[in-house]
Amino acid sequence: MDGLAYLDSLCLYRVKPGLSRILKILDAFGNPQHRVPSLIVGGTNGKGSVSATISSVLESQGYKTALYTSPHLLSVTERIKINGREIPVDTLSNLLLEIKEVALKLHEEPSFFEVLTAAAFLYFACEKADISVLEVGMGGRWDATNVVTPLVSVITNVSMDHMEFLGNTIEEIASEKAGIIKPSVPVVTGARDKALRKIELVARDNLSPTVVLYRDFTYEGKTPRDFTYLGPMWHLKGLSLNLQGLFQLENASVAISALECLSRFHGIKIEENNLRTALSTTRWEGRMEILRESPPLILDGAHNKAGAAALRDSLKHMFPGKRFVFLIGMLSDKDHSGYIEELVEITDIVAVTNIPSKRGTDAKTLASKFKNLTNRVEVIEDTEEALCRVANLEAPVCITGSLYLVAEAKKLLSKEVLL
Repeated sequence: MDGLAYLDSLCLYRVKPGLSRILKILDAFGNPQHRVPSLIVGGTNGKGSVSATISSVLESQGYKTALYTSPHLLSVTERIKINGREIPVDTLSNLLLEIKEVALKLHEEPSFFEVLTAAAFLYFACEKADISVLEVGMGGRWDATNVVTPLVSVITNVSMDHMEFLGNTIEEIASEKAGIIKPSVPVVTGARDKALRKIELVARDNLSPTVVLYRDFTYEGKTPRDFTYLGPMWHLKGLSLNLQGLFQLENASVAISALECLSRFHGIKIEENNLRTALSTTRWEGRMEILRESPPLILDGAHNKAGAAALRDSLKHMFPGKRFVFLIGMLSDKDHSGYIEELVEITDIVAVTNIPSKRGTDAKTLASKFKNLTNRVEVIEDTEEALCRVANLEAPVCITGSLYLVAEAKKLLSKEVLL
């Protein structure tokens, strides 16, 4: 069995609260997580975009920058990168085999995410990365990434998602996400209201300075192509993002604030011209990804109510007056009604399909929930057929609801099945 086969043998969806397993594995390898300085990025939405932006800026500054994200779209190697390059498959396989030998001695089998996270820490240390950016998988307190004392902790925002694991209130979810806050480590957050109050309480207990969006830093402007960042030290005009969507203004501002904290609290040099260049070139696939301009064909991994609202606002801004055909597939643990409720305003037709996941909601079941809010719902159970049909419509199309569906769209496109 090679390393990737071992990884695949572990349950991808099993959530095992606790850090004991990952800590035992890392201890057997001399705790590689402590050999590379890091930033940790948690939150409900925008974690990936913020992590990618921070990584891109640090790389442009000349640092050998490691990036760990999840989930992946096409290949598991996407999750582990240094300077934008994915870990070689053979290297990952060999690391996984080494980890397997340690894991087999544990009393309890580690999860897929724990093993992959350990592999990332090992790879970053072996490659002598200068700095790493770690995206939290889910929650924070018991996430496998939460075994570092970072230079900066980032909590992008907090909304309702993964309630069966994190709690049924914003305060409970915020408390879990605030678990990445460490003593005296600066915290950057875009959280608001009840979530922010919970995060600030945890930060206060840890004597951690908090840097809060719309209080300590903000942005001016209504388009990602031209906006101003205003922080405690940095005032940057005429910034331009490569990433699409109005929500990227907040994401970029949170990322810039985290970089500003690296400079303020740790003396890490960030030159303005490098920051500008990185912002204008950062890519993050599957998030407001425009595959075709006319008529628009867009992929977006929004999968919860807050994400759907951000998607709606961005589509309204980018394509004023347009109504979209949405192809939607969703996991069973999501707020399906709340999701479509946010999109109804700009919906022409909703096509519902299955997604390639054991946790996926059956298309007919999903359609029955959507029909309570919009009467133009069509079921296309076969995912490939659904993708082919909507992608070739002479109408604005958005494929969304789950990164699993987005990944399938990208696979089909790469096979030239579509377009």
